[in-house]
Amino acid sequence: MSYKSRQRRDRRGSFPRARTVLALMMLVMLAASPAISRAWDSVSESLPSLDKEEVYVATDDTLIYDSSPTPILIGVLNTGENRIMLQARDIPEQMKQALVVIEDDRFYEHHGVDPVGMLRAIMTNFTEGKLVEGGSTITQQYIKNTYVSSEPTVNRKLREAIFAYELEQRWSKDKILSEYLNTIYFGNGAYGLQVAAVTYFNKTAGQLTLPECALLAAIPKSPVQFSPFTEPDAARERRNLVLAKMLGHGMISQDDYDQAIQAPLPTQPFEVGPANGIAPYFIEYVKEQLIARYGTKTTFEGGLRVYTTLDLNKQASAEKAVASVLNQPGDPSAALVSLEPGTGYVRALVGGSNFAAQKFDVATQGHRQPGSAFKPFVLATAMNKGISPGTTFVSEPKHFNLGGPNSVWNVSNFDDLYLGKISLEKATVYSDNAVYAELMMRVGAGDVADMAHKAGIKTSFSAQPAIALGGLDNGVTPLELASAYATFDNNGVHVTGSVDFMSNGGDPISIYKVTDSQSTVIDENKAVPAQTIDPVIAYHVNNTLKKVAMQGTGQWSNLGRPCAGKSGTTEDHVDAWFSGYTPDLVTTVWIGYPEQRTSMVDIRGVRVTGGAWPSQIWNSYMTDALAGTEAHDFYKPPNSDLQNVQICVDSGQIANPWCPKKETRSFFPGKVPTEKCTQHRAQDVTMPNVVGMKFSDAWKAIRAMGIDVDIAYKSDKSKPADVVVDQSPKPGSKITQGAVRVTIVVAGSPGQVPIPQEADQGSG
Repeated sequence: MSYKSRQRRDRRGSFPRARTVLALMMLVMLAASPAISRAWDSVSESLPSLDKEEVYVATDDTLIYDSSPTPILIGVLNTGENRIMLQARDIPEQMKQALVVIEDDRFYEHHGVDPVGMLRAIMTNFTEGKLVEGGSTITQQYIKNTYVSSEPTVNRKLREAIFAYELEQRWSKDKILSEYLNTIYFGNGAYGLQVAAVTYFNKTAGQLTLPECALLAAIPKSPVQFSPFTEPDAARERRNLVLAKMLGHGMISQDDYDQAIQAPLPTQPFEVGPANGIAPYFIEYVKEQLIARYGTKTTFEGGLRVYTTLDLNKQASAEKAVASVLNQPGDPSAALVSLEPGTGYVRALVGGSNFAAQKFDVATQGHRQPGSAFKPFVLATAMNKGISPGTTFVSEPKHFNLGGPNSVWNVSNFDDLYLGKISLEKATVYSDNAVYAELMMRVGAGDVADMAHKAGIKTSFSAQPAIALGGLDNGVTPLELASAYATFDNNGVHVTGSVDFMSNGGDPISIYKVTDSQSTVIDENKAVPAQTIDPVIAYHVNNTLKKVAMQGTGQWSNLGRPCAGKSGTTEDHVDAWFSGYTPDLVTTVWIGYPEQRTSMVDIRGVRVTGGAWPSQIWNSYMTDALAGTEAHDFYKPPNSDLQNVQICVDSGQIANPWCPKKETRSFFPGKVPTEKCTQHRAQDVTMPNVVGMKFSDAWKAIRAMGIDVDIAYKSDKSKPADVVVDQSPKPGSKITQGAVRVTIVVAGSPGQVPIPQEADQGSG
C-alpha cells in the first residue's frame, strides 16, 4: 500500500469526527485564554466563509515565445514576482511526496487542521526550548499565503483554521498541494515550483530528478537559511533530511536514497527567460500591444502565452548588421524592420543601436522624415494616372507658383546635378527632385497622400507638394514604411492582422496567437489581405525600383538577386533611409539621432546618405537573412505589358496623319487613348521642291507635312542611287493632306534605296 493510500485509509467517513475535534480544540483554546475568547467572539459575529472572500488568483508570468516550430522563450513579463502556474498533472509525483513528507506528513489524514500535528509541534518546541516545528498544515499555509493576512494574531489563526477546513471540503488534496506549490516562495526571486525549477536547475518542473525535488522541498521552510548558493551545508543537510524521510515512508528505495544524497547542489541561479536580452525592442513592442488590448494587470499577472512572429536567426542577423556599421562612440543610432510581404509577419526588429542607453523604439514609435524614400508613392500615383516609366521630363531647376504671395516652390537636385531630358524611370534611378516635383504638380498631392495610405502609411500628414520629396509634417515610422513597401512587393496587396491590438486600424503581424496558461486560445491573429493597389501598377513600381536597386548608383543596394528599393536622405542629412525588398522579404533601415535633428554631414569622415550606411546595413542583413532562399523574380500579372501608341504631343490623343508633333508613348492596360486627335485636321499645303535631295531627307520632309509618299525609280547613272531626280506633283502645287499621294522618283533601281522607318519626334 502506498504512503498516500495509507494516509487516506481512515479518512472515509471521518468528517464528523474531524469537525468534533476541531470544535473541541476551539473550546479548549477559548477556555484557556480570555484574549482568545474575545477574539472568538469577534470572529463569530460573522463566521468567515470562503464564499464571502474575494477569490484569490495567483499572479502568473506572461511568457513570450518566438516563431520556431518548437517555440523558444524570448521574454517574461511580471510585476517583480516570477511565477509560472502549473497544472497538477505537470508536477512530478516525487515533488509532491517530498513536500508532504517534510512540511505536513499527515496531509492525507487531516481535514485542513491537524490537532495531532499541533500537539506534536507544541511538545517538540517545549522539549527543545525553542521554535523548531510549526503546527500549520499545508492547507493552512496555503490559506495564509492567499486569503488571510500573515500578522501573528489569534483572530488570523482562527480564520486560517476555519478557511482551511472549508477549503478541504471543496478541493481535492492534489489540487490543494498543487496550488500550494504554485504560490510558495523558493528564494532567489522564484515564486512557485516552475520558476524555482528554472532558477535552481535551468529546467522545467516536469524534468526534476529526485534529489532536485528534495532540495526544492527543503528550501521554503527558510529560503535564506537553506539557500544552496549561500548556505550549501545547511541546504544539503536539509535536502538529505527530506530524502531520509522519503526513505522512511517507503517512497523511495535505499538505492534511490544512496544515489540522491551524492548529487551536487546548484552553485548559481539561472535567469528565468532569456538571459542575454533577446530582441529587447521587439519585446517592448509586443508588451505595448498586450497592454493596449488586455490591460496592465492581465499583461503582467494573467499568465498569457504569447506566440510571436520573430525569427531568431533573422533577428541575430539584423543586430549584427547594425553593430557592424555603427560601432564607434558618437555614432548615430539605427532602426531596422524586416517583414514578409505575403504574411505581414515581422521577422526582425531593431529599434535602436543600444537598448540599455536608448529605450525609445524608433522602429515603431519614431516618426521621421522619409526623404526620397517617399517617392515610390508619387511614382505609383503617376502610373495610376497613366504616366508610364518612359514618359519624358526635363531635369533642371524648377520653380512652381503655389498660388499665394511668397509661395514660389523652388526645387533643386542633390549637389545641383541635372540630366536634361530624361525618362521618369531614369529620374527615379537618379532620385531627381526636380522631375519629381513636376510630377507631383501633375498628379496632385491629395492623390499621392491617398496612395501612400492605401499602401500602408498610417500616420496622417498634410497633402502639400513638398511630400513629393518626403517633406511630411508628421514623418513616418520604419515599421509603416516597411509595411507600405511590402504592399508593392506583394502585388498591391496590403496585409494586416485580424486582431487590432492597438485599435489603430491594424498593423503588420508581430503576435500571431495568445493563449492563457492552460493553452486556451484568447486571440488568433490571422493575416488579412486587401488589394489596395492595382497589381499592374505594383508590378511596374517594382520593375522601376528594381532598376534603382540593381542598376542605380548605390554601392550596397544590389544583392546579386532580383531586388528593388529606394534610398532617402533628408535636408542637412538629418535622416538617412534605405527601404528595399526581394519577392520574399522587405526591410527598412533608418539611421539618425533619435533625440534631436542632428546633421550627419560628417560622421567619422562620412557624409551619411541613404545609399551609404543604411544600404550597407540593409545589404549585410538581407544577405544573411536570405541565405538558403532560392532567388526568383517579382511576379508579373497577366496582361501587364505596356502598350506603345503613337500620340499627338499637343492633344495627347492618338495621332492622325496631320499632327505636326508625334511621339510613341507606353500606356498601361486600360489607360490607352481611344480617340484620334481632333485638334489637327487635313489642310491644303504647297508642294516643296525635293529634287536633288537625298531620298531619306525628302521622305521625312513630305511625311512631316502629313502627306503620304510613294517611291519610283529612274535609271540615271549620272546621279547617286539615293538622289531624287523627279517628283509629282510639281513644286508649288497646292495639295490637300490625305487626298493626294506624292511620288518621289530616285536614281537607281529597287533594292538600292532603303525605305526610311517612320520617325518620332520623341519617345515615351
